[in-house]
Amino acid sequence: MQAQIQDVGPLQKSLQLLLDAAEVNGFIDRMIATYRNRYAMPGFRPGKAPDRVIQARFQEDIERAVISELVPDAIRRAFAENDIHPASPPEVSGIRYRPGEPLTFELRVHVWPQVELRPYEGVEIEHAVEPVRAEEVEAFLEGMMDRNAERVAVDRPAGAGDLIGAELETIDAAGARVKGTKKEKVTIEVGADHLLPEFREASLGMSAGESRELEVRYPDSYGDRRLEGQTRRYRLTAMRIEEKKRQPLDDEFARRLDANLDLDGLRARVRLRLESERRMAARERLEERLVDRLIQDNPFELPQVSVANALARIAEKLREEGKPADPEQIASAYRPHVERFQRRDFLLEKVGEREGIRVTPEEVDAEIARMAREERRPAEEVRADIGDVDRFQQFLFERRIFAALLEKVTVRETPTIEVPAG
Repeated sequence: MQAQIQDVGPLQKSLQLLLDAAEVNGFIDRMIATYRNRYAMPGFRPGKAPDRVIQARFQEDIERAVISELVPDAIRRAFAENDIHPASPPEVSGIRYRPGEPLTFELRVHVWPQVELRPYEGVEIEHAVEPVRAEEVEAFLEGMMDRNAERVAVDRPAGAGDLIGAELETIDAAGARVKGTKKEKVTIEVGADHLLPEFREASLGMSAGESRELEVRYPDSYGDRRLEGQTRRYRLTAMRIEEKKRQPLDDEFARRLDANLDLDGLRARVRLRLESERRMAARERLEERLVDRLIQDNPFELPQVSVANALARIAEKLREEGKPADPEQIASAYRPHVERFQRRDFLLEKVGEREGIRVTPEEVDAEIARMAREERRPAEEVRADIGDVDRFQQFLFERRIFAALLEKVTVRETPTIEVPAG
């Protein structure tokens, strides 16, 4: 195969490829052998029809296969042999082929840049794990007491901390119920921080049997994308009011949760959990600092077609969710995130190449088997929970990359000061 390559724009290349007649004829010979063994030809014993008969019978099929199989294969080889990393599918044109002659064609493709990573050995990265304070442990215990509190029905208006067992239905501007929207088992904790302001205000002071109407404006960043930025009208009906009677925080409370624990043991377990969560969060911040440093030390131009394609996918997803947006608004809101994400992925791949890191399908299977043994579950069940195995493979790949980076950089522990409670 011959390849002539030209730069035709920023991160764009033009390739003219030629597959000589011998390579094309070799492919055709293999196709003829396949057809000879697969199909019976009138007048000939199975597998004995001559080449000219097979070629005449399947001429159109063979020529289609030359184009559909040799062209993509030649493109893959040209990219691999010339260290070209496409950022978009190539645009193929000018395919020319006649039996007995070379196959030629042209293509244009947007490409990722050639980047030589700057050394990261010895680069200093700050890292800090904030200690768990005593009041954080106590706050967590307070939450446990709250979640395990006994619910007692009361005959009075609901106050802060009470629970309202309610029915909720969507209504129109005239106050009529919208069919199919009634929810009969809704629990509202009066005054809870997670409540939207409209629900917090409407629920305070409600009595059993009372109904109130409210209009709710959902924030643009609301967790349910079907409701983000929307306005809804509701009728809230209190069916019962309950107060929470909490057990004292003592050894008996600890034993209700675990027969082998006293209060000191419960406190110790809570502290261990919070410390583990704190370390995980600190590790994530450390990895993001590593990425920031890679981006800072290795500036490069992104292929804009890749950025544009990512923004187009975001726009399509928003349309599917019923939230169409102007392309300029989408670009303004999402471009910084998209560009950072693409720089991150590109540079981590480069680190993987330098360090010789890869994750094979067999290693993915082995990790799933390890998880299954640890969780005492069937491997098939763990695999089903994982879902996207390719994404899981990428996750394992990145774990190895960050582990390799942390062995090469210098992590400087930043001291933190624990402020005494009170």
